[in-house]
Amino acid sequence: MKQFKIIITVFLIALSVFFTSCGKGYEVRLTNYNTEVIDSLIIGNSDIVFAQTDRQTTTEYKKISSGEKTIRCITKTRKTYSSSISIPKRGTGKRTIQIDGLNRISILED
Repeated sequence: MKQFKIIITVFLIALSVFFTSCGKGYEVRLTNYNTEVIDSLIIGNSDIVFAQTDRQTTTEYKKISSGEKTIRCITKTRKTYSSSISIPKRGTGKRTIQIDGLNRISILED
């Protein structure tokens, strides 16, 4: 019985070390410095959608999967802007998609 407890304890410790050492992935958020409200910002094939983002605001972070993703931004007056973002397969980090008053989309590392 004592050996069984030792084996279970070692297994649980190894399992917890494995899960804590795994990367937490990447997260992304939107900052709107544009002169109008962002109706929707779509990353990938509707993987992540930020909707109704007012001027001078920043959204909460959302998890994003790895790969090359397209960004499509649609404003309240139906103007469309596009860009792309590359998310590495390994590691962790946070990215901010910033839309400025000149309608440029910038990707910033936090």
